[in-house]
Amino acid sequence: MKLNQFGRVTVNFDQQCQELTAIGFDVTLDQPLAAVASAAYAKLFPEALSNTAKQQAFAAVAATAKLDLGEWLATKPATISREIFYAIALQLLGFEPLTEYQLDDALGFMAKTQLPVVDDAIESAADFYAALYLLLCTRTKHLVNYLDDLANRGFFKDFQTGKAKPEYLFFNGKAQAVFDARHLHREVVWVESDLDTDEDGKRDMLEVTIFRPSATDQGVKMPVLFTANPYFHGTNDVDWITHKPDPTLAVKTESHTRAEVTAKVPAPADLPHQPVNGESTTAEVYGDENGIYMFNDFMLPRGFATVYSGGVGTRGSDGVRSTGGQSETDSAVAVIEWLTGQRKAFTNRTDGIEIKAWWSNGKVAMTGKSYLGTLSIAAATSGVAGLKTVISESAISSWYDYYRENGLVVAPGGFQGEDADVLAVDTFSRQKQTGDYLKIKPTWDRVLAQITADQDRQTGDYSAWWDERNYRNHLQDIRCDVVIEHGLNDWNVKPANAIRFWNGLRDLPINKKLFLHQGQHTYLDNIRSLDFADQLNLWLSYELLDVENDAPATLPNVTVQDNVTPETWHTYADFGAPASDHEVKPLNLATDFKAPRAGFADNATSIFTAAHSNSDEFEADIIKPDSRYNDARLWLDLPAFSTAVTLEGVPHLKLRLWIDQPTAILSVRLVDVGDALRFTPVASAVDPAGWQLGYDFKTASILEFKPEKQPSASKLISFGHVNVQNQHNAYENVPVVPGQPFTVEFDLQPTHLNLPASRHLALIIHGADMAQTQRTETVVNFHVDLAQSELLLPLRTK
Repeated sequence: MKLNQFGRVTVNFDQQCQELTAIGFDVTLDQPLAAVASAAYAKLFPEALSNTAKQQAFAAVAATAKLDLGEWLATKPATISREIFYAIALQLLGFEPLTEYQLDDALGFMAKTQLPVVDDAIESAADFYAALYLLLCTRTKHLVNYLDDLANRGFFKDFQTGKAKPEYLFFNGKAQAVFDARHLHREVVWVESDLDTDEDGKRDMLEVTIFRPSATDQGVKMPVLFTANPYFHGTNDVDWITHKPDPTLAVKTESHTRAEVTAKVPAPADLPHQPVNGESTTAEVYGDENGIYMFNDFMLPRGFATVYSGGVGTRGSDGVRSTGGQSETDSAVAVIEWLTGQRKAFTNRTDGIEIKAWWSNGKVAMTGKSYLGTLSIAAATSGVAGLKTVISESAISSWYDYYRENGLVVAPGGFQGEDADVLAVDTFSRQKQTGDYLKIKPTWDRVLAQITADQDRQTGDYSAWWDERNYRNHLQDIRCDVVIEHGLNDWNVKPANAIRFWNGLRDLPINKKLFLHQGQHTYLDNIRSLDFADQLNLWLSYELLDVENDAPATLPNVTVQDNVTPETWHTYADFGAPASDHEVKPLNLATDFKAPRAGFADNATSIFTAAHSNSDEFEADIIKPDSRYNDARLWLDLPAFSTAVTLEGVPHLKLRLWIDQPTAILSVRLVDVGDALRFTPVASAVDPAGWQLGYDFKTASILEFKPEKQPSASKLISFGHVNVQNQHNAYENVPVVPGQPFTVEFDLQPTHLNLPASRHLALIIHGADMAQTQRTETVVNFHVDLAQSELLLPLRTK
């Protein structure tokens, strides 16, 4: 087990003493070491409510092979060896002697687990308090740091007692869990937007659900974690609208200019406002749905209110869905504007009783994964005041990159047949309130038909409709700081969405952080080997509570999980190997092909159909060195590197080829080849319900990415698709003449891969992708000029 920790702040001894005093330790430097240690250890068992109970707790902890903690303290030690201090400390951190470590090798286990230790024996009260401070900041076996663990056991349950006004508490730069998350106000209000997406002549009202600690009633102004969540009120059946992958690929007859595909979004109509007939500080509707994001729950007892809103077209709100359109951005922005005092909200949809976010300190962060993180990016590009940071996890930065690629219709991994109209139906939870839905149905049917037409499944080209949903067009308007988290094996929201966003932020005068893990479409909050939630606490304390903790400098710019060594994370100043380190691999150097040309016939669809296969089986089969698709692909083993290398960035492919049809799908896969125990792309539970989110509060599972149980021969690390008619970009089309050679160039998905010297890369070139593209039935014969084709690999040398 390795417990990487990047969110710990180094402070001087005077600051340590002040913080220890603030959390309840009687820091007296002139007392004997034994007395200081006895008093301090007694506070580390907050669940023990009597002296007898504390003695029982002491007796359960071994200090040496012969003495328990109580017996050892009774000897009144004049000095404490590091071995004894950490033999005790490891038990306090949740580790078990004899099974996980030996009492006489505590320091060795601390080093192996990457836990910090003091440098010298503890010989004075000052030494003990310094060691105690470091211990309280140290990670436990149960994901959180030790002070968080103590808080979960009741360490701070009486912190607010006797205070006229509840207070925040900060330790090591982070907000502590001193607010009772069991006592929340759960309330619903309706924010008035500038939109009229259902075209009824009235401003769309947006339902907003609030979870705020009751301390706000006593005058505490709290920052807000806002999650724009289109799934919050449920989803609909989409079987009836899910598309069947088309068996034909259209020959395109039109080409477009950049100006023709640039979005021109009209401003909302100037509609009358809801009349204000009174004001209330109390909501009329109870929020009966639970929060859905464990990190938001983790921050609730730390004094961060949580807000959820589905946006237009979701249950309880007016309007219709647009799958990433401007209306969904404006919905999120409207909620932020209310939270920061710039917009009105009401206690119900009709009476005109205004309610303010009087409990908000006016500072907002947006959180969430997938569609939720996507709307965080969208809101950030609006430049709305009061939005201080976004934490976008597995998020889309351009919807074209989600549903299309280089002039092709593509499916997000695992969801063949999904498209923008399917997702619109899925999230149109307004239809769950039938009385409301029947009134809006004619408008919704018309809007949905327009989405289906505008998404254009015939050509797959970039258009003004997709351009409206490209948030990277507005990066220059971002004013808030940004955290990006993404999986390097996320074939749903592919890594290009994160890296293109990151690259666009590079020169902006904002703080930004990037986290990349080896998983698929998942959160990072509860992965045991990284202190992600603790780092975000440091970040949000800085962003929303003005704590001077130097979070932007403390946290690494880029944190990447290693793909070879378990539980290992690397940190860098930036992502992507510099151009000077890129290496070009001519494809005619591939070991299996010495001839200048190679070819294959794309009959993958017939093989797929005959095998009664599915998308997952295709994904597994196509990358096997020996596969049922051998004759429907070109497998090129690239020359092995003489030493281990790190591939980091965006591979780029240039192919010279000709085909015997006027159009075709061209797919490529970059594969890590060589028998090895690679990581599973889905993290496994290592401690179900082990992450406690607060005192007497919710729990979540702790996960970790583990090696496979059996070696695999190959693993997909990157891929790309292109319509061969889109040789320059996604909106210009070039006629393809059968038998005439042409060149295509395109990027593959970004990656970070440590490649041991015992393994090598292979490039697979094939046609239709049964998992992600149309399943074309026309057999296309491909002829590749390997001598004039090359693969650019970005290699990190430092």
